[in-house]
Amino acid sequence: MAAPFAARAAPCDGLAKLNLPNTTITKAQIVAPGAFRLPPGGGRSAEFFKAFDRLPAFCRVQATIAPSRDSHIEVEVWLPQSTWNGQLLGVGNGGFGGSIAYYRLGEAVQTGYAGASTDTGHRGGARDSQWSIGHPEKQTDFDHRAIHEMTMLAKAMIRAFYGTAPGRSYFNSCSNGGRQGLMEAQRLPDDYDGIMAGAPALHFGFNTFVSDRLDAFRDRGGKLVIYHGSADAPEAVLDYYRQLVSRMGQKSVDEFVRLYIVPGMGHCGSGRVPNDFGQWVRPHADPRHSMLSALEHWVQLGIAPTSIIARQYRVDGDASSGVLGTRPLCPYPEESRWTGKGSRDDASNYACVGRRR
Repeated sequence: MAAPFAARAAPCDGLAKLNLPNTTITKAQIVAPGAFRLPPGGGRSAEFFKAFDRLPAFCRVQATIAPSRDSHIEVEVWLPQSTWNGQLLGVGNGGFGGSIAYYRLGEAVQTGYAGASTDTGHRGGARDSQWSIGHPEKQTDFDHRAIHEMTMLAKAMIRAFYGTAPGRSYFNSCSNGGRQGLMEAQRLPDDYDGIMAGAPALHFGFNTFVSDRLDAFRDRGGKLVIYHGSADAPEAVLDYYRQLVSRMGQKSVDEFVRLYIVPGMGHCGSGRVPNDFGQWVRPHADPRHSMLSALEHWVQLGIAPTSIIARQYRVDGDASSGVLGTRPLCPYPEESRWTGKGSRDDASNYACVGRRR
């Protein structure tokens, strides 16, 4: 893992003067420790990051990108001023997007990453698709272009601010965000070294859809971890994985893909079961309990993920509330099975075994 180090190339406000294609940098300024305040509006959930008042100082870059005449892609890039871990973490959007994922940016900076988020090319609610009517370029932005433009901007800001490119780049998101991750692996395999795609909405989008064409991502050494709750209709993602295996072969798929079906979990993390396994980014995570950490070890050290221990907290998403139970998550096609001895709430009493037919 890269050691934290101080920004040493360009001052934060100097980033606003950078001349990048189709890009207007509207603001670049240092946010003092704990000084960021959420814009009004937006949802709340127990799983959402809350510790904005404990964030270290960071350079906040706000920009608008217009790759087409009808495009208006808003992007934010947050760059830790002195605690950067040398890596980029791109984050995605649920539903139809329409807003910056400030909670995910907060998680990223708290953990040392440079973080990047986009509104996917429009403003609106996650269930609102009216903006797309009669706007094919905005549909393209939503389908795949906004995430790529966000990523390219983030890498340019990192090079300018720190004087070096990110050592590794990761993407982590769920639902439509999981689809965004798969689209990146499929269409733009050089954008990210590792992608964590939760409950990918495989058939979501307007004109461009997820396929099993991940050969280029595999060939350049990319790694992909997919997860899906067993109570969240996982049939489509299972079919997707089987298509990969059918076309590429099990050995080839095992070189760069892991799929985890999480017992009893609903969409992205719900359910009264162990459902917390690193999809919400926290400092000091380890690869035994965090899929993202396990993905990093795979990319950087060549150590492929095996079982991941999921936790169930008394309050979903609140690690300080106490642990009710744990359970291993096994890479498909294995599943965790109780040994018949000891508590069913203790991961040590389970084994990863072949699935029953």
